[in-house]
Amino acid sequence: MTMESEGTPRRTDAPNRVYYFTIGTGTWHGTATFRVTSWRRFLRSPIGVTNKLLVTTMHLIERLTGPLRQESTIVAKPDVEEFGRADNVVRMTKFGVTLYLLEEQYVLNGNGTGVTVRGHERLGPVPGLFTRTLTYSAEVHDDGMAATYRMPLLGSDWIGEYRVSADRGSLFAELLCDWGRATEETRRISAPA
Repeated sequence: MTMESEGTPRRTDAPNRVYYFTIGTGTWHGTATFRVTSWRRFLRSPIGVTNKLLVTTMHLIERLTGPLRQESTIVAKPDVEEFGRADNVVRMTKFGVTLYLLEEQYVLNGNGTGVTVRGHERLGPVPGLFTRTLTYSAEVHDDGMAATYRMPLLGSDWIGEYRVSADRGSLFAELLCDWGRATEETRRISAPA
């Protein structure tokens, strides 16, 4: 246990601290997939022309060239914010070109399970063209071995279910919305120094 600035104990075994600080901290590499699962629901969705163009492009790139390469680096900052924060940079590439870049801050809630995610994302290889800032929530469960994210992506509400492997060295995620499915499979390649 560590002490908070007010002198009250800070639980180091809280699920959100285990998930981001004990397990998540380090560099992770793997693959990411993205598919439209229902073209009918996708075309009827009110996500706007720009998002429909981006989704169609992402779907086609993966269908033609296979999964994207994903790299993620998480840095623990246990003494920042109310209950700690973890900073993450996610980069998805194809043939060395960045197609998706996300810089996030996971702000841990003192209840031990809640998380507020603040992010800035860029879609596509051109900096400044398709960017946005977003805030959403997550809940860590199963003693820090899993998390559920509620994300506003590409104009739709997505639910992301993330699960850590028993050896704590790999992570599988499935993200679903009304018309699409994305997955992430990553393995930790280095722990923090």
